[in-house]
Amino acid sequence: MSSEDPMRGMIRGEILKAMRDVRPVQYTREDLARMTRGQINAARKAGHLDDLLMGRN
Repeated sequence: MSSEDPMRGMIRGEILKAMRDVRPVQYTREDLARMTRGQINAARKAGHLDDLLMGRN
């Protein structure tokens, strides 16, 4: 049995959902293989490579 307040868990879930909803689409290594250096640099600046750069993909 968890001692966490149910409301806190619900709010946390809503915050995580909102973060996913506003997060840029993440590109894969396969996507990068079809992109130019300029496109890759622009994607990095826009946050599309965050998962790759952080080792999450």
